[in-house]
Amino acid sequence: MTLAARRVGRRLFCAALATSAGAGALGRTPFGGVLRLVVPWSLERIDPHAPDDPIAALFGAAIADPLYAVDPHGRAYSALAEALPKPVARGFAVRLRPGLVTARGKALDARDVLSSLARAKRRGVLVPDARLAGSDRLALEFSAASLESLTDALASPLSAILPRNYSPLEPDGTGAFLAELARGKLVLKRNAAGARGPAYLDALEVATVTDLAEALRAFEAGSVDLGWLGAGLHRARRDARAFRGMGYGWAVLRTGKRAGSWGAPGVAQKLLDGVDPERLRHLGLEELSPIAASAIAWGGGNTQLLVADDAPQLVLIARALAALLQRPGHDIAVEPAPRSELEKSRASRDFGLLVDFVRGLGPGRKRIEETFLLAENPELAKRPSGRFGDDARAVCRTLSLGVIGELWVEGAHDAAFQRLTGWQLGNVYRQPA
Repeated sequence: MTLAARRVGRRLFCAALATSAGAGALGRTPFGGVLRLVVPWSLERIDPHAPDDPIAALFGAAIADPLYAVDPHGRAYSALAEALPKPVARGFAVRLRPGLVTARGKALDARDVLSSLARAKRRGVLVPDARLAGSDRLALEFSAASLESLTDALASPLSAILPRNYSPLEPDGTGAFLAELARGKLVLKRNAAGARGPAYLDALEVATVTDLAEALRAFEAGSVDLGWLGAGLHRARRDARAFRGMGYGWAVLRTGKRAGSWGAPGVAQKLLDGVDPERLRHLGLEELSPIAASAIAWGGGNTQLLVADDAPQLVLIARALAALLQRPGHDIAVEPAPRSELEKSRASRDFGLLVDFVRGLGPGRKRIEETFLLAENPELAKRPSGRFGDDARAVCRTLSLGVIGELWVEGAHDAAFQRLTGWQLGNVYRQPA
């Protein structure tokens, strides 16, 4: 593959090959097919800039791109940018690729980049300061301490470039798919104008479920092509193939004012350090550390544990966690609540305990400290110490939230679908029957 092909993205390069004469005979990746799946999350909106949006964590990269991306070796490369940043007198110069158009036909220029970064900043995401550069409608200049820190920030999925006046109810971007939301369903359709090439599949059809058993039952019955966290409810589906996609966020426990002294920084993580990881692993939680010697049991008074009522996976985690933490005279009652109420409680800290979702700021476990500092308080995220590496639990021992575990996309899928491992949905394809 040529350097130019790598820069525009593998999907685009393969698309050109697949549509050329004789491509089928040469065994190129086939186009077409629909992948059907269900997820234990609400499908009301997609906000790529929101640090607490699980649907954006799962599907945001399929509909929108950042200026840069990171390869498996951690090296930055251009996505929507024309090239890597170039040093200039006041920082670094970046130029947008010419001719970029969203899935809904909106042309992008440097003003959309500024609008997107400002939008992310309003949601607490740390983004570098940027400004227009002269009369070139595609050129910008960024203030940053180094090239690496700039590309790290601009490669974050929470720094995706969206058209001005973006609506989470009518998602739009430059990704491999066009997203359509309707009545609790999400349909991702191939975007022929995708900046890094269109998807191989015609579409993904995503529905929501009220519990994990329902998701596994649907896969076992053959009504969907992907089993969430398993290959079936009662027995494994015959044509199932196991896969492991990606870590897409974290389940966390927050402590609030109603917890009294038990709401102090570090308490939540000490409580969670005593939870046997095997007791929660079936709920899709990974990377849990062993029981710590410093662990403590819940010693606060009877309290409520709030959780979003439209997040079945979090509700199950909350119920399992409450049963593990409570003891006689120190009861924990799980209370599912509307997301709007939950957001108010989180902002005021007017609660006892709360189970929540947190998105990662970078690929893999990069920028772990900033991820949890941002979840605690955006102001703290401006001053990361850099001393915790990728140890999420160590970071949370300084905060009023603790990490329960990392949430992964994994389970089983219809054997006809290829490349689900890694969860780069634009590269997934279906083998013809």
